[in-house]
Amino acid sequence: MLLAAAMALVGVPSGHATTTTPPPPAAARPLALPPLHEIALDNGLATIVAARPGLPLVTVAIVLRAGAASDPPGRAGLAAATAALLARGAQRGGRRVDAAALAREAEALGASLDTAHGWHSVSVSMTVATPQLDAALALLADVVRHPLLTADELARWRLQALDEFDVARANPAAVAARVARRLHWGTSAYGAVTTPASLWRLTRDDVVAFHRRAARPDRALLVLAGDVTPAQALALARRHLGDWRAPTRAAVVDDAPRPAAPMAVREVWVDMPGAGQSGVVVAAPWAALGDADLRVAQVAAAVLGGGYSARLNQQVRIRRGLSYGVFADGEAFAAGGWWSASAQTDHVTAAEVLRLIRAEVERLARDAPQPDELAARKAALVGGFARAWETTAGIATLLAGHWAAGRPWGALAAYPDEIAAVTAEQVRDFAARRWPTQALRAVVAGDLAAAGATVPPPAEHRWRLPHTELNFDRALLVAEPP
Repeated sequence: MLLAAAMALVGVPSGHATTTTPPPPAAARPLALPPLHEIALDNGLATIVAARPGLPLVTVAIVLRAGAASDPPGRAGLAAATAALLARGAQRGGRRVDAAALAREAEALGASLDTAHGWHSVSVSMTVATPQLDAALALLADVVRHPLLTADELARWRLQALDEFDVARANPAAVAARVARRLHWGTSAYGAVTTPASLWRLTRDDVVAFHRRAARPDRALLVLAGDVTPAQALALARRHLGDWRAPTRAAVVDDAPRPAAPMAVREVWVDMPGAGQSGVVVAAPWAALGDADLRVAQVAAAVLGGGYSARLNQQVRIRRGLSYGVFADGEAFAAGGWWSASAQTDHVTAAEVLRLIRAEVERLARDAPQPDELAARKAALVGGFARAWETTAGIATLLAGHWAAGRPWGALAAYPDEIAAVTAEQVRDFAARRWPTQALRAVVAGDLAAAGATVPPPAEHRWRLPHTELNFDRALLVAEPP
């Protein structure tokens, strides 16, 4: 009755089927990036301004070039702890301001005080209305330069991190991802995993020492994205950070971690009795940041796992319904890169999902993407890049990550054209060179008893081990290889 009434209101006779033809897609809009203005202070502080006038909103961030890749051996989590503690107390105007008071000061500016860390960066940021920008940068400057870094806050953060580890340890997908990272990177810093043992080793002295070596203007970046001019940015930077001086002590250096040293084992089946589903991960070498075929690598990764209609999702979800989706991504560093694809599935279908993912990776070396397929994946990459520029926070995040990776600013504007120039033959040849069968690493974590006969037997390059025997503090994951 409701449908008939609605049809009558719009003049459609009831009882008669109607068909409509959706309008054709509009022409792609040209990507217009905001102009970037680079400013250098006398103390070495780099400043990048992405001016977007019109909307009175600005994201401001201070980024330090030091991250998890520089965590000392056995102390994974140090950069993460330092980043978190920056927002948990600081000296402001000669008085100690605790975490709750800092949060209230940020809220009074209509914002939140956000911290983050990556492999090569630690950052603090706020998004505020333009009139609050001066006060926001004053707050960030104190947080970065004069944090309290108290033992009590470290203890609180450690307990939260331990809880997060326990949650991840019970998640088959998270376990598979961590094991796959170690299989690919081996003893490189990029293969490190934060563990309870490494968290308990962290002391306040460790955090203070890390901060003293990392927080220095000659290895920092100030980002301002939004309704601010370069002249205003320069005045603000000088007012709040101009007297910041680089210490004579050595800086944290994490620019050259060891390249990947893949473990000899190529496949690991982790038994997690009682797990609801199995996590499946396949990892492979990728391009490094300085490689000439980095854009080809990004397109190759997108062809396999860059969206709902990409090849992996077509095979696993759309055609067979074995998973809600296959998710893939790549990470590029100066020392190398890695690509991984992951899915969750029933225990009895985990072996099939693993076979399908491997087969698609290997097929790309033979079957170059078709023109429509290649165009769709390129459009997805450029579209995702364009969306990062739609908000001030997105711009600031993109700029911070780009700087932390040591990339020139001009590479941002060149990205769409470089992606557009990638050919199908380049994608196929990249897969053939980079992804031979012996270079792939695979992990399945789940209830192996529930998987039954689908679990292959142990072999020379295949391990089968209980979840309780995994130890990420060991280079080989276990005390004795199976």
